[in-house]
Amino acid sequence: MRWAACPLTLTLALLVAWWSTGGCTREEAAVDDLSRRLTELGYAELFLELGDETLDSLWHTPGVPARLAALSGDLSAPAEARFLAAETLFRRDSSALTEARKAALAPAYAEALRHAALANPWGLPGTLDGPAGQHVVSLGEPAVAALTPLLTDGRPVLYAGSAEATFGNSYRYRVKDLAAFLISRIRGLSYPVHLSPVDRDTEIARLGASL
Repeated sequence: MRWAACPLTLTLALLVAWWSTGGCTREEAAVDDLSRRLTELGYAELFLELGDETLDSLWHTPGVPARLAALSGDLSAPAEARFLAAETLFRRDSSALTEARKAALAPAYAEALRHAALANPWGLPGTLDGPAGQHVVSLGEPAVAALTPLLTDGRPVLYAGSAEATFGNSYRYRVKDLAAFLISRIRGLSYPVHLSPVDRDTEIARLGASL
């Protein structure tokens, strides 16, 4: 009887462990924990600090590189976490971002642009000098479909720093200005950047009609 009970005891123990993690595996729970950690840190702490201590500490944690790759391709994960996972991989191991993962990341990058607290990572319209902007352009055509709804988003974006902030903020750039410029770079289209928001709206409408 003692031996017959062992499988039942083991099964119950496994069920308890499974239930305690919300019905997910240990690895899935670890990916969920990483997702929360990324969003707690945020873009600024991960990528805009003077040193790379935070990013290095995260990257060198055992198991994290593989979990970042899994998280970047997890369509059920929060968009912000997927964006931050992808940004980390672009910097540390871009080979982990397969073409399938890149295609699936386009909506996460569009959401990140929509809610960007700081515009510097996306660059200035006319100059593709921000890492997030460069990365979303590298996603190719799937990013066009994801960014197109942002062509009507008039929320202002803010630049920090010195020259970039002075120039960017004086133009009163908006989410749609960045979206339009990024789409034009993906498609290889000419896109003049006007000083006046009204003139830029005319250019954005022309671009939108051509998509």
